[in-house]
Amino acid sequence: MISYNTTLLNHYIAPEISDFRACDAPDISMHHPEAPHWLSNHFLNSVYRSSFKNKYRQYAVNQIFRAQVAYADYHEARNLTIKFLSIGKPDNPSIRIYFQAVSRWESCLLNLQIFIDLMNKMKQDLKDEPVFKENDGTFEQRAYFMANTVKHWGSDVFAGRHRDEHTVPLWLTNTGLKTYSHLITYCELAKLISEIASIANELQDPVSWGIPT
Repeated sequence: MISYNTTLLNHYIAPEISDFRACDAPDISMHHPEAPHWLSNHFLNSVYRSSFKNKYRQYAVNQIFRAQVAYADYHEARNLTIKFLSIGKPDNPSIRIYFQAVSRWESCLLNLQIFIDLMNKMKQDLKDEPVFKENDGTFEQRAYFMANTVKHWGSDVFAGRHRDEHTVPLWLTNTGLKTYSHLITYCELAKLISEIASIANELQDPVSWGIPT
């Protein structure tokens, strides 16, 4: 089997790919067994029990949707990452599987970001504190800004905001997901995804929420 120089791999594929050997992202699928059914359950609960009204209905439906997608993305990304580590070698990685995994991690972060935006708007209406404060270093803040890096990658490259070795906006490391300015560990992201899953699990039944129904 061909072996490639680590400098070439890091330069032409992704930063730190030649050192990427482990992923400790936990499987959290058993914690929220209702996840695939949140939207369907919300529909049935809204029809037969009680429903959110006006903009709160829009907030709820879209938060459930984004949580459901982010939750599925997390597990697909985890599975692809484990597959990448199992079939490739550090000096001859499976490039196709690597970028499949990265795309799912990116989707997970982007859907998480939309969830946070919706949650913040609802919190603002309810005179509540936002999910995070500017540069507070929390899981939520770091994940949100990492999603921004993915979303604005084209304009950032055009403006010369990234060094030449940053071939991609987000890459995989033994510690977690990384961008040029932030890092979130796999366990931190799992905890965050589990937290929004718990919110979606409650939102699926409007009766459980103390906002206008």
